[in-house]
Amino acid sequence: MRIGLYANPDKDSDYHITRKVAALIKEHGATAVIGENHDATDILEAVPDGRIGSYHDCDCIISLGGDGTFLSAAHLPCCGELPLIGINLGSVGFLPEILPDELPTAIGQQVQACWTMEERIMHAVSYDEPAGRLLETGNALNDAVVSRGGHSRIVNLELTIDTELVDRIPGDGLIISTPTGSTAYSLSSGGPIIHPELALMLITPICPHTLHNRSYIASPGSRVIVRICDYPYQAVLAIDGRREIALASDSLIVIERSPRILRMIRLGADHLYAT
Repeated sequence: MRIGLYANPDKDSDYHITRKVAALIKEHGATAVIGENHDATDILEAVPDGRIGSYHDCDCIISLGGDGTFLSAAHLPCCGELPLIGINLGSVGFLPEILPDELPTAIGQQVQACWTMEERIMHAVSYDEPAGRLLETGNALNDAVVSRGGHSRIVNLELTIDTELVDRIPGDGLIISTPTGSTAYSLSSGGPIIHPELALMLITPICPHTLHNRSYIASPGSRVIVRICDYPYQAVLAIDGRREIALASDSLIVIERSPRILRMIRLGADHLYAT
């Protein structure tokens, strides 16, 4: 078995945990693969039991860091096919499952394939300019956020679900999240916690300038359209907090279910609500 290691050096100082994981993988007769996008020289000096190679040739990938590192690994091209699990070196850690003190047992389970597979839906996000030309596309495991950007003025966003105009919402923006993303920015904005096994779309306003503040829940087959209304500045679209795209007034952002899914490895029981 070949296991890819995707490490965040800011969370794993001197690759201390990565070195330990690579040694445990080797002890169990498998190969630890460091992706070619990493600095090969620095990694091999710090992780002598690792091998530089392509993640595409691996059987699974382990991320080492927090939720942000896991999200970054989930966007690797190979993660459209390969299962992913994370070692939590961050704080809360809704996405990474393994704690550092659980490594010997967890790596043994990983190598012996003593785990179950959990599939997480993703959103396909596209941005059309006012003239109708498609400018940007992307996939979101957590959320797509349309916000007012760096200006203090509120932005008016027109929300349509399928063909029905739902509301025009003034405020700081809208979060369109997956169930996985319900415990991220949406939760901070007052959205509900949704179990990731459910397939649906969650739309949560950010600081709406109204007397009601409600999240909307739509079916997984819905097509959510957000239009920027009469905004004198550039609004911003952020996809999983990784890409920020400037939006002109009257632009359309379309969010629907992506054909891509994330395959997550589950070693033990589900502790989402306890987390």
